[in-house]
Amino acid sequence: MKRTSIVSLIPDKDTEAKLKALCSLSSKLWNEVNYSRRMQFFGKQKVDLKTTYKEFQEKYKKLIGIVTAQQVLNKNNQAWSGFFKELKEKKDGGLPGFIKKVNPPGYKKKGKTRELWVVIRNDQYEIMKSKIIIKWLGAIGRIEVEYSGLVHLKGKQGTLEIHYNSDTKTWYAHISFEVEEKAVRGVW
Repeated sequence: MKRTSIVSLIPDKDTEAKLKALCSLSSKLWNEVNYSRRMQFFGKQKVDLKTTYKEFQEKYKKLIGIVTAQQVLNKNNQAWSGFFKELKEKKDGGLPGFIKKVNPPGYKKKGKTRELWVVIRNDQYEIMKSKIIIKWLGAIGRIEVEYSGLVHLKGKQGTLEIHYNSDTKTWYAHISFEVEEKAVRGVW
C-alpha cells in the first residue's frame, strides 16, 4: 500500500537559497517543456513526448542534475499521458457526464509567480533522524535540510516532493512509501 508522510522543512539561510534555486529551476523546466508540448497540441501537431523529453533533459541536466531533470520530465509525461487518456475516454463516452471539459496539463505557477516545487527520485535522498540529505543536484550540489514532524511510515522509499507554501512561507516534504510498518501514536 502506498502512503505519504509529510514533514516541515526547517532550512537555514544558505539551505533555503539552495532549495529556492532547485525548486525554481524544476518549476521552470516543467513550465518550459509543458509550453513546448502545449504549443504542439494547440498547433494540431502530434505531441512528441520523447523528443521534448530529450531536449529539456539535456538543457537542465547540468543545472539540477540529470536524475532530478528526469523526475520532473517523468512527472510531466505522466500528466500528459493522463490527459490523453481522459480525452480518449471522453471521446469514447467513458467519462462521467459532469466532466464537461478535459484540459491539458497546466503550468507550475500561482498567479504570476513560479511555484517552488521539485520531485526527487527514491535513491537520490536519505532520511536521517532529524534531516533529509538530497544529492546529485547538478550545479546546486547537495542539500542537507533539517525537518520537524514524524516520519510515521517504514518501507520502500518512493519519491520525495518538496513544496514551498508562499502564503505561510513554509517548506514541506512529501515522502512516499510502499508501507511495511506504520507508527500509531508513536508506537510501531
